[in-house]
Amino acid sequence: MREHEVPTHLQAEDRVLLWLTFPQIVAVVAVCALAYGAFRYAPGPSEVKLALAVFVGVLGIASIVGRFGGRGLPAVLADLLRFRLVPRRYLGTVAELVRSQAPRQPQKKPRRLQMMVRIGRKALRRLRRRKSRERQGGRMPFRPHRWFADRKKGGKDQDGRGSKKRRKPWRMALGLAAMSALLLMPAPVLAEEDWLDEIDYRPAEQVPGRRLFVEELQVSGDTVRVTLRAAAELEVWARSYGGFQGLQALFSGFSRLEQGDSVVYDLPVSGDSPSLTFSWEDELGQAGALSFEDDRLPYPLPSVDGEVCDVRVTYLGWRPGVVEGALESECVTELEERMSLQTVTGHESVTEMVVMEATVTAVSGSVTATVGGNSTTTPFVPDGETAFSVPVSGNGVVQFIGLETRVQAVLEVEVPPLVSLTHHPERTETRTRTVSLLRPGTSETVSKMVSFEHCDGTFSRETISATLSIPEATVQQDVVLTIVHPEHVSAEVEDRDPQVRSRSETLPMALSVGSDEPFKTLELPEQEEEPDPAEQTPLTDDEASDLLDYALGLIRWRPW
Repeated sequence: MREHEVPTHLQAEDRVLLWLTFPQIVAVVAVCALAYGAFRYAPGPSEVKLALAVFVGVLGIASIVGRFGGRGLPAVLADLLRFRLVPRRYLGTVAELVRSQAPRQPQKKPRRLQMMVRIGRKALRRLRRRKSRERQGGRMPFRPHRWFADRKKGGKDQDGRGSKKRRKPWRMALGLAAMSALLLMPAPVLAEEDWLDEIDYRPAEQVPGRRLFVEELQVSGDTVRVTLRAAAELEVWARSYGGFQGLQALFSGFSRLEQGDSVVYDLPVSGDSPSLTFSWEDELGQAGALSFEDDRLPYPLPSVDGEVCDVRVTYLGWRPGVVEGALESECVTELEERMSLQTVTGHESVTEMVVMEATVTAVSGSVTATVGGNSTTTPFVPDGETAFSVPVSGNGVVQFIGLETRVQAVLEVEVPPLVSLTHHPERTETRTRTVSLLRPGTSETVSKMVSFEHCDGTFSRETISATLSIPEATVQQDVVLTIVHPEHVSAEVEDRDPQVRSRSETLPMALSVGSDEPFKTLELPEQEEEPDPAEQTPLTDDEASDLLDYALGLIRWRPW
């Protein structure tokens, strides 16, 4: 079986079983125990418990064994969640923001181990040559393990007894100290100039003064127009952010500006907390940035809904000395008017609170804009755009703007007719009138059987007829009439003209915009020439060997 030794400085984990390390094996056993526990103690039918156990086992083993780019899946998921949820911030140092260029990589120095191997090889070659010469002269072979221990020499004194010669212990201590110093000292190099820091970077001195100025800032809808002016030769990057919590990048642009040049950016914005960032780098390698957010960026533009008119700010801008903007209004033509209306009068009076449909015949008003101690009043334009402009004195501060819209509407209300009631008590009225009647003519004959008794006692019957005739005629007669009037109320309906009423309302709004300092040209100092970096030359093998011999000669110790 072949064995491979892994150097300890690689920090490689041992593979105990297949490709699994010992912590992974322990974690897999724990996942299997959890899966068995889910199958054994979870409620429900066996199919559900088996599916739950398989899901727990597969998910756990995948999170333990799975790798993405050489990293575990839990670490990758944690990084993805942190990337999505945590806001992105610059984590570097402040010095890196003013870095003109990437720092020069330090010159590659020979490693201590390689240097010592070279010196050791050369020393071994010398020892071998000396060993061969000693063998030719009858001396003992080269034995380095006796350098740090007592050794006996084969010589004898005058009495014929062998003599012992012990090495001095302070020489061994000095030798050990010298070897330790050689191992710990950096690789010997020769420098033409003084040593620099480990990171060969010297930041440039800060030059006071502004480099980039915002001359105009205009917000209209979902677009912000920004006019930038450079006080020196600059490279400018413009970015806008919006969306959820202002973390979504919406725009990125780059431009080069000479001293006094201007550039205009139309930047899209969205969300509740957008922001603008303008970073720059000048010809000296110094860098900086400007940002507009919160109170400095008036977005979203406010709006107010009223009963007569709805008002919203469509445009707001700042330029040196002036804050200007515009309001757009939309007014109604009809609305409901609540009023007290008398519907009945006279014998009885009825007044009710009613809601009537009213027609808006005219709308007027004014818009007052206040910034600091300055204010401007502008006539209100219904169903149109009302522009305002307010002079400001402060620069480089946040300008708080108060807008107050006063609206007065003339209403015409069509009211129903008015009912007038009159009470009449009970009364008797006698009236005499002459009545003319037409009597029609008629004729009638009447016959009747009549019995007569004669003298002789007999009876006889006779028929007697009579004819009555009345001629046609007109008869006039005075008639007296008695009329009784009961108690009653009479009503009369009267049409009325439309009522003219008025309604007033006040619509306040508050917003802010950031202003910048006045433009001023930057006077750059003359740039000093940077000294050439020191060129470090490593020692050659002969020079290193001579240096080592010199160091060992100082302590009077030579191992060969």
